[in-house]
Amino acid sequence: MSLHARLAGLIALTVAVALVAQGLFGYLEFRQTALRDVNTDLDTYLASFVRDQAEGESLRAVASESGIRARLLKNGKPMQEFGGAFPNTSDADGDTSWIIRRTPLPALGPGTELEATLPLHAYHLGVNAYLRTVLYSVTVMSVLGAAVAALLSRGALKPLDHMLDITEQVTASGDLSARVPLPQGGGEVARLARTFNAMLERLQAFRQRETEFTRHAAHELRTPLTALRVQLDAHRHGWVSDDEILQTADEQVTRLTHLTTALLTLARENRAELVPFDIGACTQSLARRHGAAYDGPAHVQLRGNEALLTQALENLLLNAARHAPGASIRLQVQTRANRVYVSVEDEGPGVPGAALAHLGKEFYRAPGSVTDGSGLGLAVVARICQVHGGVLQVQPVTPHGLRITLNLSGDAGLSGWLTDVPALARRP
Repeated sequence: MSLHARLAGLIALTVAVALVAQGLFGYLEFRQTALRDVNTDLDTYLASFVRDQAEGESLRAVASESGIRARLLKNGKPMQEFGGAFPNTSDADGDTSWIIRRTPLPALGPGTELEATLPLHAYHLGVNAYLRTVLYSVTVMSVLGAAVAALLSRGALKPLDHMLDITEQVTASGDLSARVPLPQGGGEVARLARTFNAMLERLQAFRQRETEFTRHAAHELRTPLTALRVQLDAHRHGWVSDDEILQTADEQVTRLTHLTTALLTLARENRAELVPFDIGACTQSLARRHGAAYDGPAHVQLRGNEALLTQALENLLLNAARHAPGASIRLQVQTRANRVYVSVEDEGPGVPGAALAHLGKEFYRAPGSVTDGSGLGLAVVARICQVHGGVLQVQPVTPHGLRITLNLSGDAGLSGWLTDVPALARRP
């Protein structure tokens, strides 16, 4: 059963239950009120008769438009009838019932009573008519409610139909470019449609990145393998020595190791185990190892993944040494508010201004670059920043050089700086 049918059925059932409940209470109230009116008419008739006899009026029936019939009893025996023949109430002949009252008449002597009766046929007809009206109302309003619900839900749930069509289309063709038309106004359905479109956009972007990344990764992995195959063939023909083939194999295996490590880092999800560690001590150790100057606090405690951040800084220092050979390199750590900034700055030739915006993309090499590399170093650093809730910033240095900064945010899990500002260190 479709959602439209279920919604229409639910609304029809709700309307029916509400009307039945209202009709039932109304029916009980109407029946009680009508029966009370019948008793009031009969009591009024008897009271008028008794009052007339007490005032010495002649024996006559009080006028009544309710069809009341009465008779005078003397010691239980009928003496005179008023308003027509008194019915035989003991004869249950079918569709008419009566209500009976008796009242004594002291003015006419002891043992004298007036017995009055009123037919309830009109009462039953009215109650049954009310009951039929309730049943008709429940039926008509339930059908009308279901029709209105189906009509209104068709427009309200149209985005869901579109969403289902798009889902089937994506499942069948794999095309993620389709989008659900956004409904007018707001509400949960419009929000769901927007979220669904956003999900398709992210999936489409992810697929595009995956396709491009896979193509570039296959090319980059093929290059060292091809070089190794060529050297092996040359060695087989005696064109290169054993030492040369071993050196080539060692270089290409090292390149493959670095490349696969970078690819695995890029392939990881935006999750990492974050634990407190001293990034100040970590950066000072890296500066000593790479012969760079260190500028920053002696100790900076934060929550992060030390192995990933160490790898990111290693990539930055190696890139600086590769692209700016012989130039001075400085590793700097700064803390401001709830953020930490780790920068690697060199005094090399820098990169063209147009290329700055593309640094950090997978397999991108700046125009004019003559160094051998996979183009993944800065991409790995950018991903590690993303894992830690930060961003990678690239800025030119005046008069020449390049500064690359890991701008890490405390809002994404890096919190609780313990900054030792006076304890500044500068080490080569």
